[in-house]
Amino acid sequence: MPLLMALRLVSLLVTLVLMGVLAAKMSTHLTATHKSGPATPENLLRTTGMVVERTHQITGEYTGVGLQDSSSIRLISADANGYCLQLAWVDRSVYHLRGPGGQPALGAC
Repeated sequence: MPLLMALRLVSLLVTLVLMGVLAAKMSTHLTATHKSGPATPENLLRTTGMVVERTHQITGEYTGVGLQDSSSIRLISADANGYCLQLAWVDRSVYHLRGPGGQPALGAC
């Protein structure tokens, strides 16, 4: 009987240790920065900026670029001289890209 109780305690202890290790791994994964991988806010804004530029080459205008209303990327302003795209990222931070020729940056348009 004492051996069975000791085995249960060891099993419980091992389970708790494994849960702690997994929780620590998930915590670092969930709080990781967005700087790695292809789906960064900067890359998404650059790609959308290329689409806006291509549309401008075809139509001669920055206005009227069709971005979906449900998208987290919005065309905030557009005139004959340029545009400003704004992205609401998953951690609720906001990025923008002023074009043509601008670089993605943190903050609103």
